[in-house]
Amino acid sequence: MKKIVYTLPLLMLLLTVSCSKDYLNRPPLGKQTDDNFYTSPDAGFKTVVNCYLGFYDFWGYQAAIAELGNMATDESDKGGSDANDRPFVVDLGFGRALANNETLNGFWAACYKGIGNCNVALERLPGAKLIDTEGNLIDDKTKSRYLAEIRFLRAYYYLDLIRVFGGVPLLTKTLAVEDRSKIVRASSNEVFQFVTTELEAVGNDAALPSRNDLPAAELGRVTKEVAWAVQARAYLFFAEDDKTLYTKARDAAKKVIDSHAFSLDPQYQSLFLKDGYKSPEAVFPIIFGDDPAAFIYGTTLPVYCSPRNVGGWGFDCPTQSLVDEYEAGDPRILFTVLDQGDVFPGGETLDFSSYPNTGHHNRKVFLVASRRGQGWGNDAWTMHLVRYADVLLMYAEALIESGGDKQEAANYINMVRSRASNSSRTDVEAVSRKRVVPNTPLPAVAAGDDLHKAIRHERRVELGCEYGRLFDLLRWNSYVSTMKDYSTKPYSGGKGAAFKAPASGKKYLFPIPQQEIDRTGGGIQQNPGY
Repeated sequence: MKKIVYTLPLLMLLLTVSCSKDYLNRPPLGKQTDDNFYTSPDAGFKTVVNCYLGFYDFWGYQAAIAELGNMATDESDKGGSDANDRPFVVDLGFGRALANNETLNGFWAACYKGIGNCNVALERLPGAKLIDTEGNLIDDKTKSRYLAEIRFLRAYYYLDLIRVFGGVPLLTKTLAVEDRSKIVRASSNEVFQFVTTELEAVGNDAALPSRNDLPAAELGRVTKEVAWAVQARAYLFFAEDDKTLYTKARDAAKKVIDSHAFSLDPQYQSLFLKDGYKSPEAVFPIIFGDDPAAFIYGTTLPVYCSPRNVGGWGFDCPTQSLVDEYEAGDPRILFTVLDQGDVFPGGETLDFSSYPNTGHHNRKVFLVASRRGQGWGNDAWTMHLVRYADVLLMYAEALIESGGDKQEAANYINMVRSRASNSSRTDVEAVSRKRVVPNTPLPAVAAGDDLHKAIRHERRVELGCEYGRLFDLLRWNSYVSTMKDYSTKPYSGGKGAAFKAPASGKKYLFPIPQQEIDRTGGGIQQNPGY
């Protein structure tokens, strides 16, 4: 940086200062404010990035989605150093979560922080004269794309909230502190209608690109196909209560398929190796790394879920229930489940003997030593929020439930099964694995089979330990019955025994954080049963 030397005589400087009427009212130099930020270089893109950062909140979002999506179900157990290591996670899966549960508190706060950032952006960007890094005015199409991305992200955070809590406050503008007593819950249906309306608008926005037109440098940003895929997810979540939504879910998923923007990765394990976000299957990947200049930050989730004897924290241990779900010859188990005694480069032999666990860990989040960030906890890794196999299975399910062609549905299920069957049965990153998967082809699903059962099985083995199990069980209205059944297994330790069935036809809901009820002076009402 150049040093600028001022040679103005001292007397002239003093006179200038003393005669200036606005001296005491000058704006602070070198400080960015709400008033000047949006006219600064690249402010528009930085604002969009800030809205994505909700996914980068480790405890609030990443750990919470693992604790809810996996550990609160029959998919995996908590693990950790001992029973007192995050005991509130155990409460989720036992059915005894309280309104002060730390996982739920953090998830609520992280989602609303993301929503708040989106609201600010949607208020400030439309009227701002945005410039790029070179000082050139941003064109209207680019600005419209920014706004479409932000609207999608806000809708996604709301979808996460209603899947866990049901109806929540529907805030679409920035509120003042004094407005907190006016905050009340919208109904679940009102929030759902808002989410799907926003997703439909975003998917139809000409400014939002297709994945087919997305430059490699922009992988991870929202595209039309992402909006359509999440539409399908939202419709499916509420379709058990409104059967007409299966048709909408079918049509939304089919748009993704007909775009020809994606294909199944020939090798299942490639999705979870380095640069998994570059897979042709990655519909909506969240890219973690160590490149703050590109607004890409590392994640702590791999160390959180890895075995303790290699420096991990020992959480997220797949259950025997999940292991038993895999058919003989299904290589997906090898890339979902780690076993005691597996050996990886650097002389790392996995040993789970010093802490409570199921005898397994999550392979999909495990990083070999050469892929770990400095000191762990700042790692490059891909979280697949949506991938193409999920879209194919959503389409098949919606087709089945809407009375569509059973053979077509079976064909889409078999696309996923065939890719799995033809995938390698060797872990390319391991020195040796205890589990040996026989080279036995997976049989095709037939149109005359129980397709409801087939799709639920396929979702579990294809998407195992990817944080979606809870939301599948909730939308099928089978969460409580599944966990009650799980509690009877000899290896469950009673997990699931305390669940109580919700009122007939109602989805299971977790408690609203008590601290949020208190902050609104009781304006937000608690869910029944808490």
